[in-house]
Amino acid sequence: MQTHIHKYKFDSKEHNSHMHKILGYTDYVIGVDSFHIHTFFGISSYKSHTHYFSGFTGLPIKTKHGHIHKMEGKLELNHMHEHVFHNFTEEEVGYTTHKLLNKLLSTL
Repeated sequence: MQTHIHKYKFDSKEHNSHMHKILGYTDYVIGVDSFHIHTFFGISSYKSHTHYFSGFTGLPIKTKHGHIHKMEGKLELNHMHEHVFHNFTEEEVGYTTHKLLNKLLSTL
């Protein structure tokens, strides 16, 4: 299996009258073929505060043109609140090497 990444872009659940955008690219692939997951991490900002997030995707879910992964978790507690998120990666994948992936992630 080639090293690949998935883009993700969605909103967290609302809390304290606001939501956070969660966007980025999955990181390393762990596993092989139809039994693999990805790591993910990032920072989401809203006005005067930020929340960190990280985790592991679910196993691949076959789609018409490839596969997606479930993503769920909580944005780190900050300003006395946290946000829950759950959604899916995008279906399209990008193939890359770990060296290129590290460079891409450093620009986020």
